Amino acid sequence: MRLLDDIRERPPGRIIRSAWRRGRLGSGTWMALAILGTGFRLLKYLSRRRSEVAHRAELRPGESLKIRHLSEDRRGQQV
Repeated sequence: MRLLDDIRERPPGRIIRSAWRRGRLGSGTWMALAILGTGFRLLKYLSRRRSEVAHRAELRPGESLKIRHLSEDRRGQQV
């Protein structure tokens, strides 16, 4: 299974880059693979978690801040 081992070792970006190159040379299969790979990378990028600012305020001398964390299960539901 040398071929599968070789594929697992390569980063996906290198495979996608090779697919674009081979697809531009006229191979429809490689072009389809390049489009699918790029589409998956784009979906992964667009669906990533972004940090969210819940509250922002300036503290004056003598004021304090209490930080609480609400427990969540795997689906993000509050427990």
